[in-house]
Amino acid sequence: MAQGSCLCGAVTWKASGELTPPSHCHCSMCRKANGAPFVTFTSCAVEDFEWISGEKNVERYESSPGLVRGFCKTCGSSVPGTTPGNNRVFMPLGCMDESTGLSDGRHLFVGSKATWHTIADDLKQHETYPSGPGMHSELPVFESIVLDDPTPGILRGSCLCGQIKYEVKEPFTVIHNCHCSRCRKARGAAHATNGFVPLDAVRFLEGEDLIVNFKLPGAKSFGQAFCSNCGSAVPRINKEAKVVGVPLGPLDDMTDAKPKDHIFVGSMANWYSIEDDIVQLKEGSV
Repeated sequence: MAQGSCLCGAVTWKASGELTPPSHCHCSMCRKANGAPFVTFTSCAVEDFEWISGEKNVERYESSPGLVRGFCKTCGSSVPGTTPGNNRVFMPLGCMDESTGLSDGRHLFVGSKATWHTIADDLKQHETYPSGPGMHSELPVFESIVLDDPTPGILRGSCLCGQIKYEVKEPFTVIHNCHCSRCRKARGAAHATNGFVPLDAVRFLEGEDLIVNFKLPGAKSFGQAFCSNCGSAVPRINKEAKVVGVPLGPLDDMTDAKPKDHIFVGSMANWYSIEDDIVQLKEGSV
């Protein structure tokens, strides 16, 4: 039995039966939807899945024919969705509450990998989506989003449905890979990768009225901003701290900027291991 929940706790679920090995997906759609460098999924047969609570709180977005992604309409966490044919349910491992016993796995769509993320482990890598036993051959091939005419010094970003567009006009003051349980729940991933800039360094070009801002009750400042239509993470303005937290996953322009460190590795997912040489801090940044 494996159980999961969203960041705010409104949506909970469980899965029984056999779970597939972890799939670390680097496609641009997953990066946008979850606001992370990659998203790790497992799946089960649809008859082995059950919503425990909050199914009415689940919004759904069909990102490609037959592939339906779910997210909590209150907090924006990625929650289970369904594959074409509706015979499998895929679940983000970052939102699982307890150990599933899964480890290792494979990297998918590394041809669409973010330039600022390095795959340092020795797991099998696939340029797109592999074929073979146990694979869903009906899944579409995802392509990286490539924009024309980049402007030097400006990074453009957008949500998965394309209704929210923005630009980051200054270099990031710092970028963290955050492994805290809140970030893992918020993004449904092994960790979040967030860059920080001053308040006036982000300008929304379209769709600002679609943004939902969620602040976690009881937290000093933690929260996330997301698109109400597709659930994608978008920049979150923190006026108290006078910064904007920008998830790097939804960026359309690639950047050469690299994360400074891995923070809160004391809370790291037990199905993930850090293999790169970036500084690791048990708690927050110094």
